[in-house]
Amino acid sequence: MNDRLHGSNTTYQKQQLQTNLAPRMLGDLYWYVQVIEAGSFSGAADRTGVAKSSLSRRIAQLERALNVQLLNRNTRLFAMTTIGERIYRHALDMISSMEAALLCALETNSTASGLIRLAAPSSLSDWTLNTMASFQNSHPRVQFALTLEDGALDLAAQRLDLALSLDEVPSDSSTLVARPLAELAMVIVGTPTLLTRLGHPKHLNQVDDQYLLTLGTHTLPQPWKLQTGLRDIHQPALQADNTHTLLKAARTGLGLACVPLYACREDFVEQRLQRACLGEQPCPTVLHALTPPHKGITSTARQLIEHMRQRLISKEREGISLLFEAIPGDRDR
Repeated sequence: MNDRLHGSNTTYQKQQLQTNLAPRMLGDLYWYVQVIEAGSFSGAADRTGVAKSSLSRRIAQLERALNVQLLNRNTRLFAMTTIGERIYRHALDMISSMEAALLCALETNSTASGLIRLAAPSSLSDWTLNTMASFQNSHPRVQFALTLEDGALDLAAQRLDLALSLDEVPSDSSTLVARPLAELAMVIVGTPTLLTRLGHPKHLNQVDDQYLLTLGTHTLPQPWKLQTGLRDIHQPALQADNTHTLLKAARTGLGLACVPLYACREDFVEQRLQRACLGEQPCPTVLHALTPPHKGITSTARQLIEHMRQRLISKEREGISLLFEAIPGDRDR
């Protein structure tokens, strides 16, 4: 019973603190940080232009509001108390968050301009170009340098501001931030003629490697990722370095390809391609926006990412499931 009563009192005190003290305390905490960083009231007065007496009065007011002593101060000593140091650390976090909020507002209101270097998978070339065009309509002072590239990317070495990737991204990188934008459904496709020749197989174990197309180098074909596991492909009909080439090869009847569903919708309508191996479920792939860490990302890149999000929202297509996270510092690592 006493524990519940104590908990109720603590909750009430916290609510009172937030309602009555927090709004005016923010300013006093700011001046407290200025005094600590300057090393004295006189130093803070010189740095900020605020009178020493006024700073002293604000800190005394803060101590009364918190009912704690923040500083040991006399003619020979100026130092934080133990609780004063703890509160100083919290105040630093609060000021950092306030500055981040101000920066966010400033960047949102600033006009995007300048050159932005970006990379995108070849299978996303049309969508990326259309997105760039619509972004430039609103921000005519922006220029682009686009690289179509599948596979691993090195943002620093390639001097990229932004990269779109369908590959797996590192979860513990200190050199980039990965923001998931959308999950893309994958399908296995082939021409009607090829599927008839193969007997309309339901499962991949009925199809030899020589009828499959996959990504990879000349010596290392990539397996297909299925819900039931990996399908290793040792001797494919074709291995290419990008999905766009695989899709074009599938249209010729060279073999079956595992590609994003959104990329071949028109092929289904025109009956150039059909879905194959309906008994298999390829794993979806996630579209990530890759950027340098928080301090390295430009305002224009931030605004372009947000523009991409809005286009995905307004023009969601079959085979694309939206995945969103907050932008500024959302997963900075």
